[in-house]
Amino acid sequence: MLVLGIILVIAIGFLAVNCISVKFTWSEKIGLAFPVGIGLQTMMMLIINLLKIKLITASVMLGGVLILLLLLSFLYKRRDGVIMYYKKAVRIDTSNCNLVWCFFIVLIAYFEYMNFTKCMYFPTFDRDSLAGFDTIGYVMAQEHTFRNLSIFQQSYMPHIHDAGSYMTYAPMVQLSYAFVYLLGAETSKLVPALMYLSLLIAFYGSMQRVTGSTGAAVATFFVLITPEMIAFSSLSATNVIHAATASSGIIYIALWLKCRERKDLYLGSLLLAVNIWTRSEGIVFIGAALAVVFADVLRNRHWKDLLPVAAALFPALLWAVFSWVSGFYAENIVIFRPYWDAEKAGIIWAFMKAYYKDTQFFGWTVMAFSLSLLANGWFLLKRKDNLALLAMVVISLAFYVMVLYQIDYKWDSIQNVLAYSAKRFFFCFIPMMWFYALSNHWARMLFGRLDSFLLLEEK
Repeated sequence: MLVLGIILVIAIGFLAVNCISVKFTWSEKIGLAFPVGIGLQTMMMLIINLLKIKLITASVMLGGVLILLLLLSFLYKRRDGVIMYYKKAVRIDTSNCNLVWCFFIVLIAYFEYMNFTKCMYFPTFDRDSLAGFDTIGYVMAQEHTFRNLSIFQQSYMPHIHDAGSYMTYAPMVQLSYAFVYLLGAETSKLVPALMYLSLLIAFYGSMQRVTGSTGAAVATFFVLITPEMIAFSSLSATNVIHAATASSGIIYIALWLKCRERKDLYLGSLLLAVNIWTRSEGIVFIGAALAVVFADVLRNRHWKDLLPVAAALFPALLWAVFSWVSGFYAENIVIFRPYWDAEKAGIIWAFMKAYYKDTQFFGWTVMAFSLSLLANGWFLLKRKDNLALLAMVVISLAFYVMVLYQIDYKWDSIQNVLAYSAKRFFFCFIPMMWFYALSNHWARMLFGRLDSFLLLEEK
């Protein structure tokens, strides 16, 4: 049943991407199938439970089948175009393969195989998962509900409504763990394992559209070997899972602003919706995307372009309704009034600087991003090369620093939050920064010439 459930989720995601456009590459469709599919499946699970239907295998699988049928009916209406496209698309193109591409693909496959098997072999042991995400998912699967979960009762846990309670965390990870546990999984770590693999495939597919196969392979390899991120990809925490959809969402919005293909706008918005469904802080990426798209709208007067990005907030609204109906609340931790605390601002700034300089955490990411920014300065100023992506990275970073500053750290010290939670939040920026670093004018020119040289050598 577990295998059938995973196939169902992947099929949902694959069809959803095809409903947006059949013209995405195979790498993009395959890579985004699981993240999109598990996002839609878990939303359906929450709606099922909101309707007071038990989360049992039958109801969860039927909910997934319903989504599948809706997507199939949408594709059926466009069947002529879909059939025509896939008649041409089902072929293996090896024209862009070369020795450098093969070398990096072999490295990626080898390292990811080791990482995937490590993830699946070791049981869940990280504190956040055992205290929250994994345990909530497991209990949900046993009690067949989210609304009236026994561990959320104040008689069982007197401090359940205190600041920082896991009760109020965005629900996708918990629901996805409940999904696999319901279907007989022994561990929830299948979800983070598949999510990191999906991130790599999807990133390769999106990067390939800009720099070609060789550049995409090189960029994907550097994303893969980011020290702190690959370490956390084999844990059951939310951070890498969140990074997969947050970074992909921003990248596709940037691709839309660059190529003006509406399919990228819709897919980017869908991924940003799954991003906020995974972690509430994901609102900073939606805010950054809205700001950049709004600036574009002011120039072009296409006001409807704002709607898909704004619609990405729907999962947050769904979760707010569910929380209100179910009595999920915790002590407020947000400071809504403006204020100035020099010591607090200094602590945040000191931690940010330390992270940017420390290659132990994020490898060469920040260095490559900075060098690319300097090297591409002329094209950035004169031709606005990659300006939209850079703007969204900077704005979302600024928004996140504002979030950190406006939080009242009642449940923990600000130093601990910055040292652990905030550090892991920066996983979202790793793919974005590598995409920017290796898709600017000079990188595209370099990889283009390298591809031409290698193809001539092989001939």
